[in-house]
Amino acid sequence: MRRGKPNDPGRRSRILEATLDVIKTDGISAVSYRGVAAHAEVPLGSMTYYFPTLKGLILTALDSTRSELEPRYAAPLRDARTAADVVDALVDATIGSTSPSLADIRLYEEIRHRGARDPDVAAVLQAVEDDSLLMLQPVAPTRIALAINALLWGWWSHRLAHPDTSLDEATVRGPYEAIVGLAAADHPSHKKEQHRA
Repeated sequence: MRRGKPNDPGRRSRILEATLDVIKTDGISAVSYRGVAAHAEVPLGSMTYYFPTLKGLILTALDSTRSELEPRYAAPLRDARTAADVVDALVDATIGSTSPSLADIRLYEEIRHRGARDPDVAAVLQAVEDDSLLMLQPVAPTRIALAINALLWGWWSHRLAHPDTSLDEATVRGPYEAIVGLAAADHPSHKKEQHRA
């Protein structure tokens, strides 16, 4: 069977991955059909087969980043049984085993910066924020989930701004413990326990 056929099942995914790689390295403005095709090692003509418009390619690639939140902290939070487990999951998502690379954070920042000027990218950013809050709601009421989410993304931005300085775990853990402590006191499950007592 001839290689390079339009219905190559892995080609679309390679194109999206290559698009994200270009954005991580050079920003959204650097994305072009020719550059992405070269990076993905696919024929230039196949780009418009899968993505008729460059804007559509960029938006689809950016939207695909939403799936990264699941293993990063949604799954660990689902397994959390105590407030300490929640803090551990958040610390790991910030600087530990499930935390994003600096290249990933650079991509997230690019989405935020472009979203301030482009309504279509802003919609992707809003979807990412909504996903983050949904993942936090099982362990915190909405108003505190907002604070946790802001702190998490703030720590990631800090890492990008200071790539040569590692964040100290105690520095990261302390604020999470304070906020999660508020969540534990305010969460419906905690109030039910107090009522039964």
